[in-house]
Amino acid sequence: MAQEFENLANLDLDGLRGEIDEIDQTLQSLIIRRTKVVQAVGAYKDRVIAAGGKVKVPYRPAREARIMRTLVSRHEGAFPKTALIQIWREMIAAGTRLEAPYTVALCRNADGQDCWELARLNFGCLNEIVEFDTPREAFGALEEGRAAVGVFPKPEFGEAMPWWTLLNAQSAVRVVSKLPFGGRPVGRGEQTEGFVLAAIDLEDSGDDRTLFVVSLSKEISMDTVRKKIADGIDGSAILGFSDDMASDRRFVLVDVPGFFCNRADVFQSTLAEQGLDPESLRVVGAYAVPIFEDAMR
Repeated sequence: MAQEFENLANLDLDGLRGEIDEIDQTLQSLIIRRTKVVQAVGAYKDRVIAAGGKVKVPYRPAREARIMRTLVSRHEGAFPKTALIQIWREMIAAGTRLEAPYTVALCRNADGQDCWELARLNFGCLNEIVEFDTPREAFGALEEGRAAVGVFPKPEFGEAMPWWTLLNAQSAVRVVSKLPFGGRPVGRGEQTEGFVLAAIDLEDSGDDRTLFVVSLSKEISMDTVRKKIADGIDGSAILGFSDDMASDRRFVLVDVPGFFCNRADVFQSTLAEQGLDPESLRVVGAYAVPIFEDAMR
C-alpha cells in the first residue's frame, strides 16, 4: 500500500486522472458482472416457481443489513461511509428491480411529515414512490398488493390514529426495517426516522429488535407500564400507546432488544413476572439495529 501511494505521488495530473479512468472502468466491469449474477438469481427463482416451488420476495432487509455492516466494518480511507452505503443501496435496489419492479407506499403523519428522502435513499432512484394522505390508505395499498413496501414515520405519542394499530393478526403486513439504517440525508429530512412495512417473512440479521403490541387495562397508568417493562427487559422502549374507545383496553407498542419473533412467550412471561396481565400480545415486526453514528465516521 505504501508503494502504491508513492507511485501515485510521482504522477502528474494527467497520470492521476488516467488512474481514475482505469479504476472507473474496472468498477463498471464489476457492476456488469454483478448484474449478470443477479439476473441468474432471478432466472433460478423463475425455474423454482415454474416447478411449483416457492421463493422469497426480492426485498430482504436482514440480508441487506448484514451487507451494510460488513461494508462499514471493513472500510478504510477518506471516502465517506454514508456515500459508500448509498452506492450499494442503489446497486441492490436496481438489482431487486430486475427481479421484480415494485412500488413504495409513503404516508404522512398528522403534522404532514413524511419520509420521502429516506424512502428514496433506501429504495433507489428507479422505484416508484406513491404518496398517500393517510396511514390507512398506504396500509391498504400494501395489503392489496398495489405497493410492495411502505415507509411510515416513526410513531409519536399522542397521535389520534397511529399506523401501528393497523398491524393486526389478520394482516400479513409487518414492520421489517428501520430507517435510516446507516448515515442520514443532509438537509431536508435530516432528522426524520421511519419504519418500513411489508408482507414478508421476518428474518434474523444478527443484531435486531422486535416490536410487540400489548393490550393492557386502562386502569394501569402509563408510568407504571413504562417502569415495569423497563425493569423486566433492559434496553426496551415504549414507542406509542392508543386507547380503545370501545373498551377498557389500551394498546401499547413496545420495542424490545433481540429477535423474538418465534419466542413471544418469553416476553409474555416477563410481563407476567412484572405483574402485568396482558389480554393479548402479538409480534408486529422486527428490524435490524441501524449502524451507530459513531461507526459511520
